[in-house]
Amino acid sequence: MHQPLHDPAEPPRTTYSASAGAPLGLPALEGSHRADIAVVGGGIAGCSAALHAAEAGARVVLVEANQIGWGASGRNAGHLPTATKHDPDEVVARYGAAAGQRLIDAAEQGPATVGALVARHGIECGYAVPGIIMAAHTEAALRAIDRRVAYWQARGRKVERLDRQRAAAMIGSEHYLGGWVDWRGGKINPLAYVRGLARAAIKAGAVLYEGTRATGLERRAASWLLSTPQGRIEADWVLLCTNAYTDDLWPGLRPTIVPVRAWQFATKPLRDNVAKTILPGGQPMIDSRRLLSGIRRHDDGRLQFSAQGAGIGAPFGPQGTPDWQAARARVQRLFPQLGEIEAEHWWSGFIAMNPDHSWHVHALAPGLMAMLGCNGRGVVLATLWGRELARHAAGVPAGELVLPPTPPRRLWFHPVARPLVRAAIGVYAALDAWEERRLERRRAARG
Repeated sequence: MHQPLHDPAEPPRTTYSASAGAPLGLPALEGSHRADIAVVGGGIAGCSAALHAAEAGARVVLVEANQIGWGASGRNAGHLPTATKHDPDEVVARYGAAAGQRLIDAAEQGPATVGALVARHGIECGYAVPGIIMAAHTEAALRAIDRRVAYWQARGRKVERLDRQRAAAMIGSEHYLGGWVDWRGGKINPLAYVRGLARAAIKAGAVLYEGTRATGLERRAASWLLSTPQGRIEADWVLLCTNAYTDDLWPGLRPTIVPVRAWQFATKPLRDNVAKTILPGGQPMIDSRRLLSGIRRHDDGRLQFSAQGAGIGAPFGPQGTPDWQAARARVQRLFPQLGEIEAEHWWSGFIAMNPDHSWHVHALAPGLMAMLGCNGRGVVLATLWGRELARHAAGVPAGELVLPPTPPRRLWFHPVARPLVRAAIGVYAALDAWEERRLERRRAARG
């Protein structure tokens, strides 16, 4: 099985590959170029920024070190949630009433925003909004769900609290205590989506280059000079959209996030009579474990499931290779009807995490912006933040953006982040396992 975590020549073979269309096959940048806006990073955020800026009439040049969608944008679970990681009241407390409400509204409308782009540009990416399920494995998680459901129901939104029986019917597993379904959420083929955004940006007039790493960035009078191995770009604005793959192009930016390795498994197509019992309504699902576990069923009967990190107690080997046996055993506990299953694909990549589990837009210098920290919710958020960076470069005041920019904050523990994260993941995995065993004992006691 191919595992190109750092291979620039070949992206991973995934459940998305066959239906994502051909790679763009763009050339590398050579020579000198002039642009209004230079974008670094060809993921969802970068392509969204390039598209929105080009549609507004800007001259845009985007450079991607590998291929469009090579990083997390083309490797993620493809979920489209409407909610932020934090409860709405926490968002308002963190950002203030006006900015907090803008953020809540934008996140709520996120799947529809993605859908509008897909429709407007004719992107074939399996976009669907059947809803998204959050399942609870503890009483504390159920209480948190009750708060969130009450918030949205009070505002007339289409959400549903699931009791144990309803959750079991919608998920196909009796493992959970309950949950909720947000009927506004959905799913997508993220690789097809990011490639579609790139093609739309090109059609709008943006110029995109692949195989072009940004190697230097310096201020020259009233503009920026972005260097690459075989050329350079002079631009009024530079938008850094590299997220978990951020390097030292701009000093001090990389230590503001922690890249965490995330894994995806996909089975061979299940027997039809089994496949239709798992998530029969087509909703993707995540649960309330500390290490989020996402599951979705594809139309061809493949089951895809995700997890984060590599550490003691997690379903990954000590060298960072996945322990398929442990991962399979957990999925079989959730869905006993599966029987024996085989992995057809597995792949990994990095997501950008930070201690506050919040996304950050940074104003680094006049004409220089960056966005980091999607914390595993990147399809919707990266689309939004790419749009917002383009709006700001077009003259929209910072205070009117969905998320006002802030100065970057270096994480004090960044030099030792890797062993700390590995240890934390091991602890979280152990706690999750303990809670799951307790849940199983309670279920067995009920008969």
